[in-house]
Amino acid sequence: MIDERKLEAVARAELVDLWGDLERACQRAANGRWSIECEGLVGRIKALTEVVGPTHWGLVPLTLLEADLYQQIHASLNVDAPVDMEQVARCRAYSNSL
Repeated sequence: MIDERKLEAVARAELVDLWGDLERACQRAANGRWSIECEGLVGRIKALTEVVGPTHWGLVPLTLLEADLYQQIHASLNVDAPVDMEQVARCRAYSNSL
């Protein structure tokens, strides 16, 4: 028998990992922004998001929030995923102070 709660937890964990993979793919892209690899990851992020809902923005790399990628991806799915950009700015300031 399938444990649906466990399956959902695994899907949510994979979604968090995909956001990190997307950040790294953007960094590796020839132009430093976007590549075919990024497109593939976004497709996977969208597919899982449609199943389990959005990943909380606090679990997504700051660079993707600052670049508005997280927000754009969710908007393209018509999924409400608000981001506290003031908190993002505080996190960035703290990160830069280390």
